[in-house]
Amino acid sequence: TEGLVIAKQAAMQAPRIPQIIDTVATLYERTGDAQKASETLEFLLQVSPANADAMSKLALLYAGPLSQPERAVVFAERARSQNPRSPKVLDALGWSYYQTGRTAKGEEFLRKSLKREETENAYVHMAQLVTAAGDFAEALGYLRLAEELSQDEYSLNRIKELQDDIRNKQAAIGG
Repeated sequence: TEGLVIAKQAAMQAPRIPQIIDTVATLYERTGDAQKASETLEFLLQVSPANADAMSKLALLYAGPLSQPERAVVFAERARSQNPRSPKVLDALGWSYYQTGRTAKGEEFLRKSLKREETENAYVHMAQLVTAAGDFAEALGYLRLAEELSQDEYSLNRIKELQDDIRNKQAAIGG
């Protein structure tokens, strides 16, 4: 939260610098305030309307904590129109489609994302997708790959929580 205070102060000093706005959004998300994170990213898109990364992050918020997957698809598709080959964009698109119940289309985009570049997020999303299908061993494999790509403690903790959840599901059904 101290980082968020500092980032918000920086944003007050330089309210139209996309990198600072993005940092504030990221810190809101990491402190559990998905609504503030989305509002901040929406503002970032007013400052930088073609920012595919911001659109992708917004899509992931709508697909996940904000539980508006159809809206997530809209932002992910907008991001794809800006940067169709970006692994982050393809990941956001895949996860958004998956969250709408279009599993095959979601998986297709997640695989395209990983083909372009192996990213922590795409591996986490693939793990969640195959967990839902009951393939716990494959899910844990994806999470090991995500762990290797992890850049920070926050991400590592998120992966560890997912690993624990998957192992608990596995134990509960005796697999």
